[in-house]
Amino acid sequence: MTLFRLVLCLLCLAAGGVRLEQERRAGRLQQVDEAFLDLLTANTRDRLTQVDPQAPDQVVLVTLREADRKEFAAWPPPPLDWQTLLKALAAYTPEVVILTEPLQWGEPKPDFVPAVAEALLAFPSVVLGLPTREAGSKENADALDLPAYERVRGDPPEVAAAGTPRLLPVPEVRGLAELGLLTTGGEGLPYVLRQGDALVPGLLAQALARRTRTPFTSQSLRLGPGAGAHLNQGVHVPLTPDGRFLPESDRPVPTVNALQLMTGALADTLSDSEREALGSGRIAVIGIEAADGSSTARRYAQALQQILTLPRLRQLTQMEEWAVAGLAGLIALWTAARTRRHRALLAGLGWMFAALVACFLAFQTALVWCPPTLPVFALACGSLIARLFGARAESQGQRAQSQAPGAEAAATEPSNGSDGPA
Repeated sequence: MTLFRLVLCLLCLAAGGVRLEQERRAGRLQQVDEAFLDLLTANTRDRLTQVDPQAPDQVVLVTLREADRKEFAAWPPPPLDWQTLLKALAAYTPEVVILTEPLQWGEPKPDFVPAVAEALLAFPSVVLGLPTREAGSKENADALDLPAYERVRGDPPEVAAAGTPRLLPVPEVRGLAELGLLTTGGEGLPYVLRQGDALVPGLLAQALARRTRTPFTSQSLRLGPGAGAHLNQGVHVPLTPDGRFLPESDRPVPTVNALQLMTGALADTLSDSEREALGSGRIAVIGIEAADGSSTARRYAQALQQILTLPRLRQLTQMEEWAVAGLAGLIALWTAARTRRHRALLAGLGWMFAALVACFLAFQTALVWCPPTLPVFALACGSLIARLFGARAESQGQRAQSQAPGAEAAATEPSNGSDGPA
């Protein structure tokens, strides 16, 4: 009977494991894995919001300062200055460039606009932030075709409505950059916005999607309690319940004066620290700094710097996941072979609880997690087989008989058919 249970358990584990892996690859078990990850992150939220002081800087802020306006050809800077700045920045090969200025100079169109478009071609990804007016305006309402989130969980409160752009970039650069909504009003920066019945990304989400190479169709977003977004490379963005990110206003960001970068070809005015910041800045945020020191670009640079220095999550590799599933399978075989029927459910629940505790400890100590579907299936399979086909519990009479002194000897002693000696 024990051999039968082992063979049956092996067959169920093999068939069920193959089927579950096919379902996972098809994306039909994502909600289970994502719900489990939400549970882990909700219970470790304090640690996930603590910035790693040893994390390298990945963001550099390039400011066009209004205090230096006399040094530029005009103010706001014309296309000629933008071309010079972008060509100088291209030498440091940032992966993503964020512009918080709409690159619109009105009519008549000034010279060098095509040169700005040519300079943008040097960057792999460009996100152009457009200032917005209040939602509901019809002007420029159809100018942006933003991608919509598909994997959204939770019951969110009111998410901020997406406004419409006040200005659109000149046609020459419009097709060379991803257009986003530059919203700065209220507390924090909107990570997600509401556009009709859909949820669309804000400029912050667009920049992170470019940096981590995460398509919006595969991004995992949770709103409401425990809100957050999961991207590739283990990036987790903790959010408010209504989908905003709260950056630290005093967070330092490596900053370079755009004027010094533009004159670098004529005179070496950059310090060693500025050149290092430009070389290590995988995201370059460019924007105007007002005379009073306020800067929308700085707020976005601080937010990006903070997010990219938060702890990273790590999902087990495919081989590691199969190793965990194999361990769960061995436990399932032992349960099916050795557990009696009346103890099977309790044993299965005990193993699942132990596995859950192990997952919590691994996540809290190393931020490592494993999708639970395969291990839980294996443990449940072993418990169910033991419940259906396991040995029955011994009755009290059977236990008393087996434990009685000399019972076994009396049972095996040959009988001569008499009560005593003849």
